[in-house]
Amino acid sequence: MRYYESLYIVNPNYEQGKLDEVMKTVSEAMSEYGFKIINHFVWGKKRLAYSIQEHKYGSYVLLHFETESSENLDTFERFMVLQKPVLRNQTVVMDEKPKKQSEKSSLSDEKTVKSSDEAKSKDTVKDELKTEAPEAEKEAEAPEAEKEAEEQSDDSEENKEDE
Repeated sequence: MRYYESLYIVNPNYEQGKLDEVMKTVSEAMSEYGFKIINHFVWGKKRLAYSIQEHKYGSYVLLHFETESSENLDTFERFMVLQKPVLRNQTVVMDEKPKKQSEKSSLSDEKTVKSSDEAKSKDTVKDELKTEAPEAEKEAEAPEAEKEAEEQSDDSEENKEDE
């Protein structure tokens, strides 16, 4: 069994109803080609890196699917290119089977991951500050100790000269 991930960008001017129609059309084509859909959901509207057909934004849709053979994959790719609402698409092979997830769970997972990453980064910064603080204090003390040593040596030289 081979697993694939397809990400496609739909015209951002489509409302949710039209976006659902596009997703339904893609799902029907997938079943015609013998692919089994694992996940199919909207990521959301995001800014594009560059304009595509004069659009600065696009609605991203993520699709995970599996198949026994990859013989209809080229036909599916051609189908996606010929769809007017689809601005761009890309399909890649996955190493392992993706987990089944819904839109809501993926959004909450992203928030959880972001908050845990932020917490980790704050802890890391605190730890770095703790380790840097003693070193900074030592460095600040080092010039003072050197000055004291120089003063003592100067005093001892002056004492020798006086004698």
